[in-house]
Amino acid sequence: MKRAMTALLATATIACAPIVHAQEDESLDNNYVVARVNGIEITRDDVAAYIIQLPAEYQQGPIEELFGPVLERLINQELIVSAARADGVDRDEFYQTELAVLEGDLLSEYYMQQKVEAALTDEAIQAAYDQMIAEWGSSGMSDEVRARHILVGTEAEAQEISDRAKAGEEFAELAKELSIGPSGAEGGDLGWFRQGDMVPEFEAAAYALQAGEVSGPVQSPFGWHVIKMEERRVLPMPTREEITEMLARDAVIDELERLNADADVEIVIPDLLTE
Repeated sequence: MKRAMTALLATATIACAPIVHAQEDESLDNNYVVARVNGIEITRDDVAAYIIQLPAEYQQGPIEELFGPVLERLINQELIVSAARADGVDRDEFYQTELAVLEGDLLSEYYMQQKVEAALTDEAIQAAYDQMIAEWGSSGMSDEVRARHILVGTEAEAQEISDRAKAGEEFAELAKELSIGPSGAEGGDLGWFRQGDMVPEFEAAAYALQAGEVSGPVQSPFGWHVIKMEERRVLPMPTREEITEMLARDAVIDELERLNADADVEIVIPDLLTE
């Protein structure tokens, strides 16, 4: 059983495991040395820290059962690290390159984590939540629609298609036959969208329709459209947790925009971005 547990821990991926709170255990409060490997000390806190970062399925059992296998894992790891240093692995060019990549990833993660945490104050979250409550219904964000459209090159074509659809021809079949837009193969189905997702001319015409209604010709920068409103629905307001996630995403985007604005970035081979 011990050997099986050790094998499982040895293969557990922990480098990117999320930090979670360990189960309360007063016996882990007193830190002291539990092992020495060639003079290198391993403390009880080292064992606890390793357990905390294990995937959830490994944390469900009593900590006492994990302690021995984890300690063995840490001892073996220290032995391997010492042997690798003795063999000069840490001076290998490939290792140094990989280390630089890992360091960059870790620095990026911790830097952005700090920026996000600084932005997610209780006051900022509450203000965003209050603003969302005030604007949710009146801003149109709560109103989502699903529509189909047929895109053609001229107003005359659009008018003829509109007349045929209003006369009872199947809109999806007309779209498959006549639309020059990429959604034509799917019967013109655009899926669900909200205000702000489409170009203004198209969006205004779509939102003016009732479920099942077909528009007349509608011009946009892409050409002439005929739109059929399939259905509408009112979405529930985002929860406080969802708003917090939105603020976190905004904080990341804002910081990236600030860094780019303050930096001197030169792309010397621009063609690589389009290949």
